[in-house]
Amino acid sequence: MPLPLNREFTVTMHERAIDRCEDLLELRDMAKSLLRIWQLQVSMSEAYGAELLNLKPKDSFGG
Repeated sequence: MPLPLNREFTVTMHERAIDRCEDLLELRDMAKSLLRIWQLQVSMSEAYGAELLNLKPKDSFGG
């Protein structure tokens, strides 16, 4: 699924910032943060989808 234009712009902006970064520790921290944010978004999407379908999510977000 293609991203909307505004999201493509955001991705490109961040890709360029990553390309300019020369600090390995900063890149590692950024990767770890993005991984956590990604998994949080997945969990929230699963919980929301389960709620819409009146299903009990495996691990509900926030408790």
